[in-house]
Amino acid sequence: MRLKPEKIDDLAHKIIAEFKQQPEVLLRVDENEVLHEIKSIITMDLKREDDLEEEVREILQKHMKRVYRDDISYVELVRKAKKQLARERGLIL
Repeated sequence: MRLKPEKIDDLAHKIIAEFKQQPEVLLRVDENEVLHEIKSIITMDLKREDDLEEEVREILQKHMKRVYRDDISYVELVRKAKKQLARERGLIL
């Protein structure tokens, strides 16, 4: 996960502040409950991305001989594979 818990908390508070400024948004539950849900969603999304990256690394690990032999950029392969898997699974990175 790339974000520290403090940053996730900060983002959640900014989202709530933005909600409060929108007249068409009405919070029907306690603000703390909404904050908790926002933090959970951000954390879950970051975890899904981490899991995706780990899966990409495992896939590419099986093909490292070819990567070295053909002098292919590992970083570029990770980026492309991650993008493709995300697209196939309907994830937005």
